[in-house]
Amino acid sequence: MLRWGILGFLVAGLGACTEANHLGNPLLLPVRGVAAGLENAAYGKRRAAVKAWIAEHEAAMRAERFDGPVTGALLAELPEGARAQVRADLKEAARYADLAERATVAFMVHRG
Repeated sequence: MLRWGILGFLVAGLGACTEANHLGNPLLLPVRGVAAGLENAAYGKRRAAVKAWIAEHEAAMRAERFDGPVTGALLAELPEGARAQVRADLKEAARYADLAERATVAFMVHRG
């Protein structure tokens, strides 16, 4: 019987924890883990779609030297202030064989 009392005391103590440490309430860790997993899955899906689009349109983007309508369609999804930086990043990435990967990273970083 004493063991159940101690266990109840520990569970009650854990439930009363607030943001006293950087982990927060330990009872919420499983919920945060599931939420983080869902966020990562959504990010991964979006990143894969962006990379596929860039790979599909890479030749057209190179042909227009990253200043035409195809590149503009990609940049339209970004905040106005980030477009010039991403365009510069695309031009820099064009010098490398893995343009799709580098362009994806630039896009996803500035997507916000």
